[in-house]
Amino acid sequence: MERIDPLFNKAQKYLRSSALLLEMEDFDSSVSRAYFAMFYSAQAALMHNGGGLPTRQSIRGAFRDRYIETGVLPQHAGRVLQEAADLQEMADYAHDFAIDRFTAERILQEAEAFVNSLERVVVHYA
Repeated sequence: MERIDPLFNKAQKYLRSSALLLEMEDFDSSVSRAYFAMFYSAQAALMHNGGGLPTRQSIRGAFRDRYIETGVLPQHAGRVLQEAADLQEMADYAHDFAIDRFTAERILQEAEAFVNSLERVVVHYA
């Protein structure tokens, strides 16, 4: 657990950052932080499950294979991770502001559920 706790801690910190950015009406940055909270918790779960850490580019695929396709987590978790990744990319690289309040609020809620669910799964299987 000592290898994965820092990742879950970072994920929780990024959720708090996302909430603060939402309050500041910085919706693009809020979505970006929410996605990375999910990303770090997915990394932690993968480290716990398989011991190794896939490359940054293969985290989502490995997560889908180990947790979604096996039924440990519902299909919704895989869809929301992909949606958050797509929105993060748009938010971080668009030339203009790309994310509205409704979307930022929804992604933050989904990210909170995702991170907290993964923490419970990892503790359950520890």
